[in-house]
Amino acid sequence: MDISGSYGVNVCGYEKYKDFIEEGWSSAKKQGLFLGSLDNVVLDNIARLRKVSGQDEVSFHMSGTEAVMCAVRVARFNTKKPLVVTFGGAYHGWWDGMQPVAGNERLPQDVLCLKDMNNLSLQVIQLRSSEIAAVLVNPLQCFHLNQSPPGDAVSWLRCTRRYKEWLHKLKETCTKAGVCLIFDEVYTGFRLHPRGAQGAYDVKADIVCYGKTLGGGLPIGVVCGPKELMARGDAKKAARINYVIGTFAGHPFVMACMNAFLKWLEEPATVKSYDEMHANIDAFIKAANKKFEEKGYPVQLTNWFSVWSILYTKPGRYHWIFQYFLKDAGVNLSWVGTGRLLFSLEWKKADFDRLLDRLLAACELMQKGGWWEEPKANIKAKLGVEIGTAVFKNVLGLSG
Repeated sequence: MDISGSYGVNVCGYEKYKDFIEEGWSSAKKQGLFLGSLDNVVLDNIARLRKVSGQDEVSFHMSGTEAVMCAVRVARFNTKKPLVVTFGGAYHGWWDGMQPVAGNERLPQDVLCLKDMNNLSLQVIQLRSSEIAAVLVNPLQCFHLNQSPPGDAVSWLRCTRRYKEWLHKLKETCTKAGVCLIFDEVYTGFRLHPRGAQGAYDVKADIVCYGKTLGGGLPIGVVCGPKELMARGDAKKAARINYVIGTFAGHPFVMACMNAFLKWLEEPATVKSYDEMHANIDAFIKAANKKFEEKGYPVQLTNWFSVWSILYTKPGRYHWIFQYFLKDAGVNLSWVGTGRLLFSLEWKKADFDRLLDRLLAACELMQKGGWWEEPKANIKAKLGVEIGTAVFKNVLGLSG
């Protein structure tokens, strides 16, 4: 059973993407390769994306990272301001221009990384509005604000309810300050709601980035925004041009598969399936947590729409092993293990019941193996001593 979600792409269910690709190919193969021209399929996609995003202009790209690169670039160009705000822990693609943390040796000098859901951050945006071109938000960040996923499902649920209020405050602040609000919906777009986080939280961003599932199973990046923020040239200075381009952006095969996805998205049955999925997930989370508590397993599930995580109710050094017992039980996870998991619209009650059986089987083996036995020493103190000793030896050159 797959709960990895193909890095966020699988919103609809794997069988549905086969349909999108087959339908897209049946259309695209007749036309062959042409780039740079707009046919009826592309025009139809633009019309549908305008409706989904609530924006007038649409730009096609080849990945979610490229979409974010475009959004940031057009925001800086059209506001004539250098800085972009991001929030702690948020991921906006591999581009080093928006990744000022782990995995990037170059520290961007034009990015302000602020604290999410913090009034001081709103004050910074107001006070430095003359320098800030845009605020870049990944709505997925409410899953673990400024830190790793929380260890208490109740506190997490409070955060979720407050996150909607936060986004509305952020939107109000950006509007008053003349700062562009960008939603990075590469991951959340079409997963939370047919209109993404904008629909789920009832807040309209100035620019929206999409990717992943929107391609109907093929690589895609899309940016939607108003004309004044999407301009590639300066009407007052002919030589001032914002160069944003991509050879394979708008590829006929990708556009055809996207068209199949967007048509499916508007079907009444599709809209209804979101409510059914969320109801099934809520019931599964409740039933699973009740079983874990009854059997004394230190495990608790929590979710944010169809994104979910496995939390641990007691400290332990060997929780990381649990993912391997899950794999042995026939459950496929992504490289991040149990930290971020995904359901799709394809899941039915029988699938959730089967998953719970496998989770319980993995828990039983974990328990029998002694991996969840109470620690005989204070784990934090023990780790502190180990890390401190290693640092001290390294400083003195004794690590070898």
